[in-house]
Amino acid sequence: MSSRPPLPFTERVWALVRLVPYGRVVSYGGAAALLGQPRAARGVGGALASLPDDSDVPWWRVINRNGEISIKGPMHGAVRQRSLLAREGVRFGPTERVDWRVYGWSPAAEEIPAELVREGPSPGEPPAAAHSAKLRGAR
Repeated sequence: MSSRPPLPFTERVWALVRLVPYGRVVSYGGAAALLGQPRAARGVGGALASLPDDSDVPWWRVINRNGEISIKGPMHGAVRQRSLLAREGVRFGPTERVDWRVYGWSPAAEEIPAELVREGPSPGEPPAAAHSAKLRGAR
């Protein structure tokens, strides 16, 4: 058992996204589930939005559950994300979606370092809500 304190959620997101292979994508919810917090898709988005400009985290490899880029607003973020994905060989179909069967990243559990996975409430979720969800069999 490690004596190190657990990593904060944001750092775990960044570490996980660094594991996404070149030319592959994962959804916000998929990343959250891999971290052991399947209800934290928005938390994953928030963690990626807080990246410093000079970060080495390949944020562009995270897209929404429909296989679409979901960056909104100014700064041409969506155009940049699409360009970075295209550079890695990721193609969008006629409906502007990525084919999960071709480009989706679904690692085996043993490929995710144990220090990144945490069971428990998602960021901002009260512990009682997580406990109730567990009792109902939700995961």
